[in-house]
Amino acid sequence: MEKIFTVPNKLDIDISSYRFLAKLQYDIYACHETSIILSFDNCSFTHAAFTAYFGALITVAQKWGKDVSIFSKNNLKILDYFKKSGLYEYYTKTNNSYTNQNAIPFNRVNLDDQNIIYYIDNIIKLAPIKLSDACRASLFKNIYEIFSNATEHSKSSCGVFACGHWMPYKRKLIFSVCDTGTGIPRLVKQQHSGITSIEAINWALTRGNSTKQLTDGVPRGLGMADLKKFTGLNNGALIIFSNDVYYNCSKENEKIQLPYDIIGTLITLIITADDEHIYILKEEQS
Repeated sequence: MEKIFTVPNKLDIDISSYRFLAKLQYDIYACHETSIILSFDNCSFTHAAFTAYFGALITVAQKWGKDVSIFSKNNLKILDYFKKSGLYEYYTKTNNSYTNQNAIPFNRVNLDDQNIIYYIDNIIKLAPIKLSDACRASLFKNIYEIFSNATEHSKSSCGVFACGHWMPYKRKLIFSVCDTGTGIPRLVKQQHSGITSIEAINWALTRGNSTKQLTDGVPRGLGMADLKKFTGLNNGALIIFSNDVYYNCSKENEKIQLPYDIIGTLITLIITADDEHIYILKEEQS
């Protein structure tokens, strides 16, 4: 039997889109049909932030015994984006690559793979900002910690997925990491009972807080806090979508508890083009 879910006209960085994505995951899990089609025929725009989420959703659905495919026969614009991002070749299992120079290609990430260094370097290379050497190294470590949290802390059952894109017309770099694990609120609540999901995200964003304070002698709990501060200076955004929370660290500063609970965490980093400043660490200032 086949079930079709129609994606709305627009998926953007707003609460209605995150509500739809959370409900979509629940509906796929709860439905009796084993063949699922995500129809993008009526969708005029889907934000680059969600590409990693769709890849993770396709994969976790397989664990539930569901075969999810993306349909966009009459929507060549969306299909072209999925090709350029690398998601198309993942879900169609084709050997052809359509990614362009603006893409940080969709990838199933393995920290043990040396390609992770190249992958993060590519993110920073595409970032439209000027960085001191020390700031570049710090940004690399912070992004690496996001990947490390997703693979080690989350106990991700189906892997960790990442994708990004430089949007030249919008002058923004959008990058997301999605895992299929425990989720930040649930993980924090295991150690701090009696707090809300939003309070759990607040705790996780406080510098130095980590459910694993030291790993091999290395301090943890710096990555998300530092990225939140950096994107604030850059007029960008750090957006967390985890369990039943949509948490937007930007000028919107939205913190919403959702009616549906997703598996794992989607973290999105948005960096705004800035040709007028050079970013340095506070310690570099004399």
